[in-house]
Amino acid sequence: MSRLLLRTLGAAALFALAAPAFAQSVNGCWATIDDADGTVKSYVKIYDEGGTKVGDIVRLTVNGGRCVDCADRYNGRVLRNERIMSGFRADGDRYEDGSIIDPKSGRSYSAVMNLVEGNSNRLYLRGYLGIRALGRSQTWRRVPASNCQ
Repeated sequence: MSRLLLRTLGAAALFALAAPAFAQSVNGCWATIDDADGTVKSYVKIYDEGGTKVGDIVRLTVNGGRCVDCADRYNGRVLRNERIMSGFRADGDRYEDGSIIDPKSGRSYSAVMNLVEGNSNRLYLRGYLGIRALGRSQTWRRVPASNCQ
């Protein structure tokens, strides 16, 4: 009986140690969704750089890829391979201490992100100024890598 118990505990310990290896990564290509009408606004590629997660707008899907009515820095420009996310550090299953830029306003916000529990094809992001409660959230959709080429 004790041998069965030891085997069971050993198997459980191995599974617990291996579980993080099966965790889905936030790396990949993501479609950003317009809050007003639910259409895809852009594609963002998230990847590792210098021990943190960063993200670049690969392309906009509207206005021929040009940022229209945006902050001066971005206005009228084709936003391609433009860094909008940086500094995200893993903390368990979420990423903290990041920042994200809104090209419309040109403002930079502190941000956190994590995969939606039970759905590794949805990425929850929250940008905020100072206090997380005073922020805005979005959920992005994972899309095929071909959208970020």
